[in-house]
Amino acid sequence: MLIDYSPYAQTMALNSQSPLPLYRQLAERIRADVADAVYAVNSKIPSEHALAKHYQVGRPTVRQATDLLVREGLLQRKRGSGTYVLPLAQPIDLFSLAGTSAAFEQSELDADISLLSAPERLSAEQPLPAAFGQRPAYRLQRLSRVANEPVLLEVIYLDAELFPHIDRQVMGGDSLSQLVRTVYFLEASSAEQRFTIIYPDKQTAHILQTNAGIPLLHVGRTLHFGEQRAAIYCDIYCRTDRFHFSQTIQTASVPTVPAHSAPFQTTALRTPQTEGITP
Repeated sequence: MLIDYSPYAQTMALNSQSPLPLYRQLAERIRADVADAVYAVNSKIPSEHALAKHYQVGRPTVRQATDLLVREGLLQRKRGSGTYVLPLAQPIDLFSLAGTSAAFEQSELDADISLLSAPERLSAEQPLPAAFGQRPAYRLQRLSRVANEPVLLEVIYLDAELFPHIDRQVMGGDSLSQLVRTVYFLEASSAEQRFTIIYPDKQTAHILQTNAGIPLLHVGRTLHFGEQRAAIYCDIYCRTDRFHFSQTIQTASVPTVPAHSAPFQTTALRTPQTEGITP
């Protein structure tokens, strides 16, 4: 099915009497055309001028509609070339008890997890997550890539007293929980997660190879080890333009995932709290 956007084609007006803004109506039309394969994946959609003439709207309305679809990850603009249809975002059950590595494996994605910065002991002057208070801590950074494209950035803080000399361990992109289990003989007993939508700073945007104007999913994850509260804290920054991230929550009656298959094994997981949108 093809739509004729030539000067002689019949125009298709939107409903100016609808309470739904024209740009959202147009976005829905384009979204439906993508779903119906009118525009194939990686193909170029018509120009703003052609869409404006076909739907009898102004070019600013077309720009608003395509901006919305770019933010949703359906379209991508290429400077000097035009606007193209992106592949559908792939779902990743990242926040279940299975953990990061297992989540990528279950999604049948070939992910590469690498250290950006090895564990370093922070000085008293360096900032710490609020959950740590004034306790000494180590910090490390990991980056997950799929098809050589950055997808997820983790900034991890560890209690220096509970995990002494972790900076001497050879980690690479291996599972952190496995190291905690085999070297320190510890298992997380519970976890809390907070979800927010943020706009990245320049450094985070550069690492994830995204635009500072594109929102990211931010997850603040706190792990407890029995009476040792908030022994590990992690800031997780997720690109959502190519992937959809989800969480599986198990009820008390469902057996937990075996420890050997859970990078961050927990026996209790609190219901996530959504904190709104940060401008």
